[in-house]
Amino acid sequence: MFMYSCFLKPLGHHGDVQSRLESFYQGQAHIYDDSRGKLLRGRKTMLRLCAAQLKDQIANGTTPRKPTWIDLGGGTGWNIEQMHASFPIENFEKVVLVDLTPSLCKIAQERFKRRGWDNVIVLCQDAASFETPFQAEGGVNLVTMSYSLSMMDSYFPVVDRVQSLLTPDGLFGVVDFYVSGKSSAPAETYSPQHNRQCNWFTRFFWHIWFDFDHINLAPGRRDYLEYKFGTIKSLNRRNHFVVPYMIQIPYYVWLGCSHARGLLATTTTTSASVISDSYSSSASDCSASPKLGPDGSSSSASVVAVEPRRPWRLDYDPSLPCHTQFRSYIYAFTWEDPRVDLQHIPLSSNDVMLVITSAGDNALEYAIAAQPKRIHCVDMNPCQNHLLELKLASIATLSYRDFWRMFGQGQHPHFSTLLNDFISPQLSSYAFQYWSQHSDRFSHQFYKTGYSGLALYIFEWWSRATGITKYVEQMCSATTIEEQERIWQQRVRPTLLSPLVQKMMDNPMFMWNALGVPINQMNMFLEECTTREYVENTLDPIPSRSLFRNDQYFYHLCMMQHYTKESSPTYLTEEGFNKLKNSDAMDAFRLHTDSIVDTLKGLPDNYLTRMVVMDHMDWFDPKDPSQLDLEITEMARTLQLDGRVYWRSAGTRPWYNALFEKAGFQVEPLTIRQPGLSIDRVNMYASFYQGTLKRKQQ
Repeated sequence: MFMYSCFLKPLGHHGDVQSRLESFYQGQAHIYDDSRGKLLRGRKTMLRLCAAQLKDQIANGTTPRKPTWIDLGGGTGWNIEQMHASFPIENFEKVVLVDLTPSLCKIAQERFKRRGWDNVIVLCQDAASFETPFQAEGGVNLVTMSYSLSMMDSYFPVVDRVQSLLTPDGLFGVVDFYVSGKSSAPAETYSPQHNRQCNWFTRFFWHIWFDFDHINLAPGRRDYLEYKFGTIKSLNRRNHFVVPYMIQIPYYVWLGCSHARGLLATTTTTSASVISDSYSSSASDCSASPKLGPDGSSSSASVVAVEPRRPWRLDYDPSLPCHTQFRSYIYAFTWEDPRVDLQHIPLSSNDVMLVITSAGDNALEYAIAAQPKRIHCVDMNPCQNHLLELKLASIATLSYRDFWRMFGQGQHPHFSTLLNDFISPQLSSYAFQYWSQHSDRFSHQFYKTGYSGLALYIFEWWSRATGITKYVEQMCSATTIEEQERIWQQRVRPTLLSPLVQKMMDNPMFMWNALGVPINQMNMFLEECTTREYVENTLDPIPSRSLFRNDQYFYHLCMMQHYTKESSPTYLTEEGFNKLKNSDAMDAFRLHTDSIVDTLKGLPDNYLTRMVVMDHMDWFDPKDPSQLDLEITEMARTLQLDGRVYWRSAGTRPWYNALFEKAGFQVEPLTIRQPGLSIDRVNMYASFYQGTLKRKQQ
C-alpha cells in the first residue's frame, strides 16, 4: 500500500490542497505509522530534545508547570503518543493537533480516545489560519512540526503564525527533509560528512524526487525558519532508508526559540565589556538575525545560536580552516599532575585564570580546590572544548553514578538517552551535534578514542602480543612499592622498552599521531638526550613513587583504560563531583575555541592573575619566534603585576625563557627533572617553570 500510494498511484487533479492530501492519504491512513518508521527519522530525537528543554525551563521557572503544546501537521497523532514517554501528556495544560487531512485526523482522534486523553484537541484545519477554542496567541509554550513544513505550499504564513503563537520563552521543534543551497550553507559542524551542505547531485536529485509528491525541499524554508527564530539545537543527518550508505536522504532536527526570549546569543567576539567580572558571554541578543536575500534564502553564513542557560561556551566559526583540521580531540585525558600544580600555584576565589583546555581535568581540579572567580579555558581544537563542555553539562544534570560510568569506567550503554533527555539543555548546539554524532564513543571504552587513544590501543595490543597483560594487571593492583617495582623491572620494562618500541618512538609521525608530541618539541629533548634516554628518565622513577592502584591514576588509566574509585582525578570522586554540582564553581568556566594569542587580544589590560599554558610553547619553531613573542607580549599586557604564568617543557631550559624575561617576567624553575627522580606523578616533562610579571612594557 505504501509503495502504491507513494510511487504508482496517479496524483490526479484536485481543486484544493485538502482534497489533494486526502486523495493521497485516504487509502493508506490505517498503515501510515507502520510504513513511516524508517523513512521519517529524527522524530523521536526532536521530541526528546523538546521535552528535555521544557523540563529544564520548568525547573528554572521560565515555563509554567502545565505547558501548552501545538503539533502542526500532526497527522495520526504519533508524535503526541511518543511524547508521552518523555513528557506525560497529562502534564500538559492543553495539546492541540492541527492537520488538514480528514482521514489522518480520524486516526488521531481514535488514538487519543483509546488513551483517554481529554486535554488533547484535534483540529482539521489549515496550519496558517487554524482557530483554537481557547486564546492561543502569545500563550503557547511548545510548537512542533514533524515532516510537515516541507509539505506546506505557503510556508511563510505558517512560520509567522508560529512566531505569534509562542510565549517569549516558547520552543519550536522541527524535523524535516532538506537540501542546501548552492552557496555555502551555515557550517554548524566541522565534519564534512555531517555538514549541512549537500553536493550537487543530491541537491538536485532529492529536490526533484520529492517534488513528485508535492514535498518541497527548497532551502529557503529552513533559511526562513532560522531567520525568524534563534537556534538552540541543530542536527544535520543522513537517512540510509533506500540503499544503506549509498543513497542518503538529508534531514535535520532543529530546536529554536522566539527572538523575544530573554536568553542571549553567543558571538565569536570577546570584547572587554563582556569578559569583565560581570561577564555574560554574549555581545548580541536573539534579535540579531542573518539577512535574507530576495528569494527568502539566507545571504549570511551565520545562524543565530542561542546559548544554554549556563553560558560556558563562547560562539565560534567552525568553518574556519584552523578548526576544520580537527576531527577529534587529541587528548581524552589530561597529562599534567594537578597536585603539583596546586602546590606551586597560590589560588583563591579572587583569581581570574586562563588555562589550556586539553581534556579539562586540571581546570576542574582548580575549580574544586579554590573556586576561582573566572576560568577561561582556551583550545584551538573545538573537540577539546566539546569534551570539557560535556563534562560540565553532565555534572550539572546527571547523578554521580551515571557520571562515573561515563568518565570513570569510560563506558555507558545508555549515553544517547542521557544526552537527549538530560544533558542536551546544557550543551551548545556545536557540542550537542558532535556528541550526538559520536555517541558510540561511550559504548565500549571512551579513553581509547581520540588521537591519544591510539597509544592505548597500541599498548593493549603489544601487551597481549608479548604476553605481559597479566603482569600489567598485577602492577596496577600491587599493594606495595616493592612489588610494583619488581614487576616493572622484571616483567614490563623489558617489553615496553624493547628495541622495536624504541624504533617506533624515534619516528616523528608516531610521536605526533600516537602521543601528541610535535616535531619541534621532539627536537627540544633531542638536543639534550636520545629518545630512549628521555623515555627511561620518564618511566623508570614512576613505579617507585607511589602505587598505581590508589594514587597514580594517569598510568593506571593508560594500562587499564579506566579509572578506579581509589585512583582517579578529584572531579571523578563523589566528593569532588558534589562540590562542583552543589556550588557556583562551574559558573566560572568560559570556553574559548581560538588560539591563545587571539583569546588574549580580546581580554582587557591587567585582567588575569594566573595562567597555566602547559607545554604548548614547545610546539613553536625556535627559528621563527615572532608568533610566540607576540603571545608572551599579550600575556604581559593582560596579566596584573605579580601575576604568574606556569609552563612545562620537554627541555630543561626552554629557549623561550628569554622571551619571557624580555617581556618583563622573572623566570624561575620550580622543578627540573634529574635521571632516576620524578618531578610529579606523570614525570613526562623535563621541567616546570614559573614566570612572575614584574614590570609592564611601555
